Amino acid sequence: MSPLGVAALATALTIALVAIAFVFFLRMLGMRVVGVTPRRKPLTVSREGNSVVLPRSVETEAPGHYGLWFGEGFTEHAVIGDVLRTASSTVTRRVEGPDVTVTPSVPFMALWTGHTLAGPAALGIPWRDVSVPLADGTAAPAWFFPAETDRAPWAVHVQGIRTSRLVTLRAVEAAQRAGYASLVITYRSAGDGPAAEASTLGLSEWTDLRDAIEYARSAGATRVTVMAWSMGAGLALEFARREPEAVDSLILICPATNWRRIVRHGAEKAHLPPFVGSAAIGFLASPLLSRLVGLQRPIDFDALDWSRSDALTVPTLVIHSAGDDEIPVELSREFAAAHPELVSLVETKSAPHGWEPNVDPEGFADAISNWSTRIEN
Repeated sequence: MSPLGVAALATALTIALVAIAFVFFLRMLGMRVVGVTPRRKPLTVSREGNSVVLPRSVETEAPGHYGLWFGEGFTEHAVIGDVLRTASSTVTRRVEGPDVTVTPSVPFMALWTGHTLAGPAALGIPWRDVSVPLADGTAAPAWFFPAETDRAPWAVHVQGIRTSRLVTLRAVEAAQRAGYASLVITYRSAGDGPAAEASTLGLSEWTDLRDAIEYARSAGATRVTVMAWSMGAGLALEFARREPEAVDSLILICPATNWRRIVRHGAEKAHLPPFVGSAAIGFLASPLLSRLVGLQRPIDFDALDWSRSDALTVPTLVIHSAGDDEIPVELSREFAAAHPELVSLVETKSAPHGWEPNVDPEGFADAISNWSTRIEN
């Protein structure tokens, strides 16, 4: 082979290798969008008297109450309260209870979460495990919290991606105060629901919400509000678009209302060139490439843009914070502006993504109670 031929072959191989590497890089980015494995990283924590010392970050120094999971398998739980002091790299916070059963001053691994409640029993109200039949013949676990009267409206709670239904218990608390019975559901690809290799961001999972609402109606619910968090809002919006007569209203907390913008924001936050976010969107929208992340169908980003003026037909409350660095509050503002007759937007005190009720519990609960009273009268 001539020198020119060798050079051409080397160039072609280099281009091919770069292309393959870029595809796998996009696969990694795609998994960050539709992957279902939780990404929360353990922190090294130490105990000092009735307080804990944590690495300092936006999350660990946020005001409010939070959950600390620790012990073998991170199965022990403590509620952590006010910030007592901060240093250059650490923050010290009060332990509210129960006791953190670790040796003082000996570092241990823990997960910092918004879970102020370790499970449904922690609410201190009647509840029971139920099983929601799904259209495919299987069933999904759920928790049911009855209201004080049989004629009360029902709230069906939907968690976000890469988390568990524990996150919704903060909304169950607020719903109980507002007079709702609560059904906390699970769904494909999320937390403790039926397993899936990847999430379709609500494009297919909405049928599990449909089945849950059918279950609620069969159990006597005459009025149903869906309370959905983050990506769970996609299920609620897709369901309301397809079967608007089946749900009476929506309450969306830090909702994902425009996935194209969310992916681009994530790339920008990671200090990647703008074209990378667009390439990741194209990767997930490709019928062929999307299979590399376990999707059986590509992501339709147009369908996941809820800022269109015709995308909503039911009364909706949106609760969001300007402190959200994962889903910008501007998306909720645009969503509300696109549906001025249907959407009420309440912006809480500044809080990281999904921690509105942790930072601003009264504002969060009042928003739900006041809006629910208004739409029912």
